[in-house]
Amino acid sequence: MEKTRCTHDVGCKSNPHVASLNHNVSLKKGFDPELMFVECHKCGRPLIWNQGEASQIIEQSGIDTKKLDAQCLILAEGCPQCAPGEGGYMVRVVRLREDGYKDIKEQGH
Repeated sequence: MEKTRCTHDVGCKSNPHVASLNHNVSLKKGFDPELMFVECHKCGRPLIWNQGEASQIIEQSGIDTKKLDAQCLILAEGCPQCAPGEGGYMVRVVRLREDGYKDIKEQGH
């Protein structure tokens, strides 16, 4: 199978979903929270959230998106797989480090 390279501009106007994602990222200052990995702290499963939920968590936490980067992730204290029926799981925003992770707020962010 031959691989083809996209010949469209950075906004990839031929794909409305991609174009809207690129547009949203360019409007925000700092790291886009929607690109953050979300994981269950209890069982380690990756979690899939609806669009906008990660941004809402970051906004409610008071963390400046300029302090976020690709080393940051959202940890949920449970998920539908390991704690079914609980719902409303507490979450933390953490930064990965070589020796584990540290809560963003503890780092003064």
